[in-house]
Amino acid sequence: MPASPDDNKNENLANTKFISEKIKQRPINRKKLLRRTIITVSMAVVFGIVACLTFLLLQPIFSNRLYPEKEPAVVSLPEESASDELSPEEMYADDSQIAADEALSLEASQKDQIDEAIASYSFDSSDYGKVMQSLKAVATSAAQSMVTVTTIKNDTNWFSSSYESSGSASGLIVADNGTSIFILVPATAVSKAESIGVTFNNGAYASAEISLIDSITNQCIITVKRSTLTENTRQSIVVATLGSSNSNGLTGLPVIAIGSPIGVQDSIAYGIITSEKTPLDLADTDYKLLTTDIYGSTQGSGVLINLEGHVLGIIDMSYNSEDLPNHICAIGITEMKSLIEDLSNGKERAYLGVHGTTIPQDIQTAQNIPQGAYITSVEMSSPAMRAGLQSGDIITSVDGTEITTYEQLIGKLALLQPNDIITVTVMRQAPTDYITIELSVTLSSSTHD
Repeated sequence: MPASPDDNKNENLANTKFISEKIKQRPINRKKLLRRTIITVSMAVVFGIVACLTFLLLQPIFSNRLYPEKEPAVVSLPEESASDELSPEEMYADDSQIAADEALSLEASQKDQIDEAIASYSFDSSDYGKVMQSLKAVATSAAQSMVTVTTIKNDTNWFSSSYESSGSASGLIVADNGTSIFILVPATAVSKAESIGVTFNNGAYASAEISLIDSITNQCIITVKRSTLTENTRQSIVVATLGSSNSNGLTGLPVIAIGSPIGVQDSIAYGIITSEKTPLDLADTDYKLLTTDIYGSTQGSGVLINLEGHVLGIIDMSYNSEDLPNHICAIGITEMKSLIEDLSNGKERAYLGVHGTTIPQDIQTAQNIPQGAYITSVEMSSPAMRAGLQSGDIITSVDGTEITTYEQLIGKLALLQPNDIITVTVMRQAPTDYITIELSVTLSSSTHD
């Protein structure tokens, strides 16, 4: 049945209505969008922080496993030979020894001829110049072990205005353990420094840090990381050769002062040792003072060397006598070696706080004085004073170890550590005789960072 006109009309209207419909998007919830954005950003920040912390915590572990660093070697200074005496084997003369003696006899004869020739020679100023050039060559070679230590300090003036001040001193390269360079320098030059710099003999500059300071001698060790130096500088570094200040007969021998003995860096002065056995009155030590006829600065620093370039003493003008304030003096290197080792290895030293001496055997016998370390004075507020030690006491044992000399007491203290509790046996003079007293002493430290 054909569609009526009305049906066609309705169908067209329906189609027209369908075509005119539009698809509307869902309205945007701006609050919800902002909230999601904030959450996303916050999660990203938290993730970043966690990732950074994880990296910082795990990086050293992975780095140490993948690229392990070598353990720094312990600094150890060569010991001095105890004796030059011949062994029984060396005293036995065989055929080869006899032949050697005959050769020496021939050499002695030739030496006499040389001495005669020298005696007949007329020396002039050119010969003096050659001698001085030879001395300068020794000083120049030994100066390769010297560095210039510069510091910057924050100070205040009378008006409480802060300002920076700088200073310098001579330092001595005493060790190289493959990781760090160890330099001995006066503590007064670096103790309050904001920054410490070291200039090596080739002009290279590097930053340094304090290892330990000894409050008794006011000497300290500063370190420079080898990794901060160029290969050229590493190759140019020369560790000083430490000689012996304990040899008999140093008095009258020529020495050279290098570093800054006249208060100027890289200065040199020549002279002789005028005394060698003067004890320094410092607590818990048996250091000896070397004096010279070298005129220098009261602010001088550096070292004394012999004609072989070996270090005999560390210049320290604070121990000079009042009538000779400008004459160079130095702490003997022999007794300083154990201190240098401890400061270089970061080992804190035990502190008792006594001054003492060893009474000669003949006086002990004549005055019936017990054998031991005689205490001449006790430091105020020291462990010794707190324990009850007094001047005039004679220490005869420490923790059961017999003490017969003051030097033995110092050697025993070198084996102890701060905070150790020790038992000290002393002989104290009474009205009629000496009495034995046992004291418990808690040691403290003479070193600090």
